[in-house]
Amino acid sequence: MSAGPLTDAVHALVTGTFRGRGDCAPPPGACLAVRAPGVDALAVTGHRQVLGVDEPLPMSADTSHDLASVTKVAATTTALVALADAGDLRLADPVTRYVPGFRGDGRDELTLEDLLLHRAGLWEWWPTYCDVTDPDEGRELVRDLPLRYLPRTGRHYSDLGFMLLGQVVEAVARSPLPAAVRELVLGPVGMDATAFARPVGTEVAASGTGDVIERRMVDTGEPYSVPRSAADFTGWRSHVLVGEVDDGNAFHTFRGVSGHAGLFSTVGDLLLLGGALGRSAAGEGPWDAGVLGAFLAGGPDAGQSRGFRSWSTSLVGCTATAFGHPGFTGCTFAVLPAHRACVVLATNRLHVVGDPVPNDVMWSTALDAAHGLLHEAH
Repeated sequence: MSAGPLTDAVHALVTGTFRGRGDCAPPPGACLAVRAPGVDALAVTGHRQVLGVDEPLPMSADTSHDLASVTKVAATTTALVALADAGDLRLADPVTRYVPGFRGDGRDELTLEDLLLHRAGLWEWWPTYCDVTDPDEGRELVRDLPLRYLPRTGRHYSDLGFMLLGQVVEAVARSPLPAAVRELVLGPVGMDATAFARPVGTEVAASGTGDVIERRMVDTGEPYSVPRSAADFTGWRSHVLVGEVDDGNAFHTFRGVSGHAGLFSTVGDLLLLGGALGRSAAGEGPWDAGVLGAFLAGGPDAGQSRGFRSWSTSLVGCTATAFGHPGFTGCTFAVLPAHRACVVLATNRLHVVGDPVPNDVMWSTALDAAHGLLHEAH
């Protein structure tokens, strides 16, 4: 079928002609895909790398992307769904049952659900590499950091919560996170082009120019004030990142493997995952519909389910909810159970000179285009 609305959307993203861009630099390349019963459409345009090369390199549907926080759902949350489906854990279980060192300072009563809802009171972000650069020491540091907020008093989106949830997956599966995710998610779904720490293939979208953004975060305290300075770390990267995990904590401390970031994948593999989640929500997939439904159910904070973010997209007579997650590098993944559809947007938004376009601005354009295409098809 025609991918016209998707083609228009990716062209607008790369040329910077979409609504809400402001003065931000548009991404060099973009790929947008939609899959549903009777629908299999994809549009791609632009370049996967323009900085640090003699000639721009084209982006394609096979380009591998650093998923950044899409890791939170594509690996960690879906692994927890699989473990819950097997009866190996429950959302109400205390975190300390699986991470024994996570005790004291109000942490003993925190549950897996609290972490998934980002209501555990943890720090939003912490540059662990300013303190340690060994994975085991990093896990201990994350367990030991005192809470920043009173638990369950509000949503404070936290990378640290998903670092802990990665430890939960390892403990329950009794294997390192890459092996656990391979067994629980990637293998059953057939995601052969997905892996932690480094891409599977050689065609890779470039991301940022080193650790420029995180170094600025440490120095300015924006958007999260932490009691550290750039002088506390000597390993800052300043080169164009291609096939290296962009996230500093995942790269410098956890060797590219963490519950919050570190996964590389392709649009095709994410469509496979979306199909598996969509079928499961309809009672026909690899995971129980009731178990998955508990993760997708709305929580106390708008737009936040258990691990999954949610967005609404509306056309005349139809408002659909999309469940998924954005990634800082410019990728967003979602399923729309009402349409049994999956939508994937992959860009290299950090690969620019100047301020990158916020994910949510690009995603709004992409999701509305995808929703329109689904209605055109039926």
